[in-house]
Amino acid sequence: MNTFPYDSWEAAIQAADGTTGYFTWGPGGNTASYVLAFIGIAVSVIAAVVVTVREDRLLNHAADRLAEKYN
Repeated sequence: MNTFPYDSWEAAIQAADGTTGYFTWGPGGNTASYVLAFIGIAVSVIAAVVVTVREDRLLNHAADRLAEKYN
């Protein structure tokens, strides 16, 4: 399946004006780039928060266990 819309790379480079993106099954605008970037940033921030909260909970639990054991 050939989904490349141009006959050659030279034709693609000539048609590129630098303001639109290229998506194989999309309209060709930059909107998808912005949406994907926003989703990637959001997932990264959420994952960082989840990892931080989980590690804090685990370390506090371990500290409480050790405090009970040695006090």
